[in-house]
Amino acid sequence: MKSLFRRSSALSAALLAFGVSVGVVSPIAISQSAFAQDSATPASPSPTQSATTNFSDVGADYWAQPFIQALAARNIITGFPNGTFRPEQPVQRAEFAAMIQKAFNQNRVRQLAEPGFKDVPPDYWAAAAIEETYETGFMGGVPGGAFQPAEDITKLQAIIALADGLNLKADRSLQNVISTSYLDAEAVPAYATGEVAAATQANLVVNYPNIRQLNPQQPLTRAEAAAHLYQALVRLGQVQPLASNVAATQYIVGRNSNVSQTTPNTQTPQTSGTTAANNLVAVATSNQSFSTLTSLLKATGLAESLQKRGPYTVFAPTNEAFAALPQGILKKLQQPENSEVLMQILMYHLVPGQQTAKQLSAGELETLADRPINIQIDPNGNQISVNDARVIQPNIQASNGIIHAVNEVLLPPNLDLSQLQ
Repeated sequence: MKSLFRRSSALSAALLAFGVSVGVVSPIAISQSAFAQDSATPASPSPTQSATTNFSDVGADYWAQPFIQALAARNIITGFPNGTFRPEQPVQRAEFAAMIQKAFNQNRVRQLAEPGFKDVPPDYWAAAAIEETYETGFMGGVPGGAFQPAEDITKLQAIIALADGLNLKADRSLQNVISTSYLDAEAVPAYATGEVAAATQANLVVNYPNIRQLNPQQPLTRAEAAAHLYQALVRLGQVQPLASNVAATQYIVGRNSNVSQTTPNTQTPQTSGTTAANNLVAVATSNQSFSTLTSLLKATGLAESLQKRGPYTVFAPTNEAFAALPQGILKKLQQPENSEVLMQILMYHLVPGQQTAKQLSAGELETLADRPINIQIDPNGNQISVNDARVIQPNIQASNGIIHAVNEVLLPPNLDLSQLQ
């Protein structure tokens, strides 16, 4: 074992500080079911529409691929000249207005008074779209007569816009719909409960990777915009719902028959305190994409510390990331004789303190394994990389930290997996 790591004493010190003792790791059975994507396009374009676009940064296994391809085929969304879509890039208010203009053909319910919004000149690229989305009731301005076209739109604002524009109404207790659907229900402001509840009941809300984590105040990404717009078109009967065997359906709130909109998820830890229910382990456990990770955390004893301590930033490998390890490695890591190696790997994914995607900066970041990870930021593609892994879903908020989903297991330097017993 000493040949695997040169800092065994450093690991022991880190574990002691974290409140965990290295012990025997009992072998556990872990489900590694993959989320298979249906290769069929969810909505076939008509002859007057352009062919489905395949973007270089939206692979077949990307969670929002069916939504993105379907809307690109209908010319509702477009990519960039270099063939990318930049799915994780935030959406500006003007950009969302342009998407709405292309997606819907709603009747005008009000008129924009002359001379219009003071920060949208007549020759502004999205002036017509902004005027139309205002007059059809989707979007409004801000106090002072401005529209703030270059500001990022939050997920909450996008949901409100769609609910208002489609005139959606909730038919049950607003607070009950929200509290039973989302772990972070308290983050929904009182003024927005009607729209959020109505959009939830209409299956407009899409949450990745945790279907019960709304993250209402986070900037809406281009991938999320595509998902919500597609669901709105489903509501209007203009496109077909995604087939049940398409993996993306598991992120549509209320779409999966196993996740009720009005009945609490019995698999979610129920505690008397909101903070306890929203800790890092509870949030990760509530999403099946992290079932392998949470099983390993519980087996090593790290889960208990992540429930009570913090704040931490967790770079969380998905089930697919663990399944991509060399054959037999995951099973070996569960053996008692390799417990120290497993502990080192898991702690290599944990960073003291909470850092959102916007707070992360390029360079080395020290982990609880006493080894740094390397953060790379691509501002053009709005992409964050950690060592050789990509952050595929940032900013999954918990009460004692934040989770960034990554597509590969991070392995500490000088680790030779072939020497596992």
